[in-house]
Amino acid sequence: MGLLQKVALVPEGVDISPSELTRVAAALSKQVNRDFRPLWDVDATVDAFARLEDVEIDYWPVIVVKDVQGAAGYHTDKNSQPFALVEFGPQWSLTASHECLEMLADPYGNRLVSADLLDQAVTAGLPPRRVRYLVEVCDPSEAGQFAYQVNGVLVSDFYSPNFFDPVRGAGVRYTFTGAADGPRQVLDGGYISWQDPVSGDWLQLRMFKDEFSDTALHVVNLTQETSIGKLLETESVRGAIDRLTRPPAYGAGLRGPSLTASRVEEESTDQARAGRAAEIRADLAALLGKPAKAAGAKKRKPT
Repeated sequence: MGLLQKVALVPEGVDISPSELTRVAAALSKQVNRDFRPLWDVDATVDAFARLEDVEIDYWPVIVVKDVQGAAGYHTDKNSQPFALVEFGPQWSLTASHECLEMLADPYGNRLVSADLLDQAVTAGLPPRRVRYLVEVCDPSEAGQFAYQVNGVLVSDFYSPNFFDPVRGAGVRYTFTGAADGPRQVLDGGYISWQDPVSGDWLQLRMFKDEFSDTALHVVNLTQETSIGKLLETESVRGAIDRLTRPPAYGAGLRGPSLTASRVEEESTDQARAGRAAEIRADLAALLGKPAKAAGAKKRKPT
């Protein structure tokens, strides 16, 4: 077992109740240890803190803020230690999960892995060749429709190391939820970034409409069509790409049946927790000889 990495989930300038903050942190910690660690061999915890001043100095912070103003995603401090910014809003836990997992898989934002160019890029007109992908474990399946729940909290899907396999294999898990059924597959609302070793350019396949294309599947040459070259003078590859990529909101794909299923699961989990809390209060009352206190009804914000 390697050195345990500690991640802090902390609000800055936003009003998140201690109950919500601790529930999300506990869900992310469970996701990391139950789902992510067996696939990526990463040992980590996620802890909730009320203020940045409470965070011990060896934690990597995931900071929840009100308005990211184009700065959402991965960053490093002056000592090259990673931190992430998450915009507060509906399904903010999905964004926090995304940033937490990508920070753990690639703490310094420059991890590359070589593999064949994905078939979708060849379909878009690029020549087949070997390329170097930036390791961003949530990007290809980041949309809300591919998310899942941990303890009733919405978290991001992520790919496994097998995502870069040369061919499809029977019984292989390419993303945790199984949403991708083959290697190097970008799903609706997702994207993937790579460097072409021949030209040296950074490119990105996107599965959403943007200022570069009115069709979902398209490739953007980040080196030729954006300011990535200038950004790379001062930022990591991931930091630069995060600044240049504006996909639909992570929770935007959570609609229709997937939104209904998410709400049903969340309500069911809330009911189970409330029932368990009532049992413990009754036990405490019996032990202490006091009447059990009834918990107040939980008020849910509209989503």
